[in-house]
Amino acid sequence: MSRAFPSLLLFAAFAATFGPAARAVDSSGAGHEGHPTHPAIPGDAPVADRSLYQLPGAWTDQDGRAFALASLRGSPVLLVLFYGTCDSICPIIVRDLKKVEAMLPEADRRRTRFVLVTIDPLVDTPERLLAYARKNDLDLSRWSLLNGSPDDVRVLANVLGFKYRPTGTGQYSHTIRITLLDRSGNVADHMDGLERPLAPIAARVSALLADEPPPK
Repeated sequence: MSRAFPSLLLFAAFAATFGPAARAVDSSGAGHEGHPTHPAIPGDAPVADRSLYQLPGAWTDQDGRAFALASLRGSPVLLVLFYGTCDSICPIIVRDLKKVEAMLPEADRRRTRFVLVTIDPLVDTPERLLAYARKNDLDLSRWSLLNGSPDDVRVLANVLGFKYRPTGTGQYSHTIRITLLDRSGNVADHMDGLERPLAPIAARVSALLADEPPPK
């Protein structure tokens, strides 16, 4: 039996237990007309009311160390699925994420985590992810760049309502989405599209820090 089959069974069982979809900050414009060759794929609504930290999977960070998603517990998390060789959409998404980081008050910025998960794990090795972080001046005290097996990436993407497919040219068509996890790993919000107003999602991060008690 292939690895994909049990992973998909795990996803089906996980997704079947979830409640209604999370509220989107901005769900319009998931496509990107500025990328005419490989337009973005609109995403589905992510699951809600269950922690992503329940998901199975083994992850490795940009330093080649094992990384448990549950280690993010206690902090709001802004998470993006991307790939490092993208030369159009992904750099804009990462730039937007850095803008959200800059919008946060310093105290909130220190308590927020930023996570990039590659959808191209065979190419985006930890070494390449580290080089990407350095090239984009990402503060690794707050940012983590993750590599996982293709099956684990697919399960995570399905739970987040993120769709992607290779184009056959080393590139991918994919959903454009920033996902906000609350301090327990539940999907709190998501924002679709490029160059959308970012202040609402920055404000949501601060609200999570102000209103939600620390997980036990």
